[in-house]
Amino acid sequence: MEPHNNMRNSTALLLLLISVVVVYAVGFPYYDKIMILRNQSSQYKESLEKVDVLIKTRNDLEAKYKNMPQDEIAKLEKVLPDNVDTVNLAVNFDSIAAKYGISIKKISTVDSVDQSGAAIIQDTTGGAYKPVTVVFSFTAAYQDFRDFIGDIEQSLRITDIKSVSFESNEKGLYEFSLAVQTYWLKTK
Repeated sequence: MEPHNNMRNSTALLLLLISVVVVYAVGFPYYDKIMILRNQSSQYKESLEKVDVLIKTRNDLEAKYKNMPQDEIAKLEKVLPDNVDTVNLAVNFDSIAAKYGISIKKISTVDSVDQSGAAIIQDTTGGAYKPVTVVFSFTAAYQDFRDFIGDIEQSLRITDIKSVSFESNEKGLYEFSLAVQTYWLKTK
């Protein structure tokens, strides 16, 4: 009886070994694919959770924006407007300068800075906002220049002074050339 029992054991062992080889040979390549798909699935779930959080945040911000008083919204639009209104920008700088008896010389819109005077250059960075550099020149006393710069600093519009150059003249006044950078919000 033992030879017959050994044969059964051998056959069972051989069948078990063949099934392991078949599962390994056929199933293993699919196992890697399954693991990759599971990993991708978990990444997609994480992304969807982040999207849900962003949607909730956007909805909360929209609700807060709708409940804001109109004067606060106007201030926000002045800080970071949604377009480049070069005429309004020039008028704003000119009105600040006029308080100190300063007359701004030529402000024009061109694609690049020229040596003669004023230019508005649009930067093509890829952020949520775009900077605009305004270059203009004027004649003023030093104290008037300081007061003018102080008012630009205190205005609601975000403005960075990029460069200042000056020369004195015979009347004790200075010829200033000023380059400032301001920003506007890109719209979709």
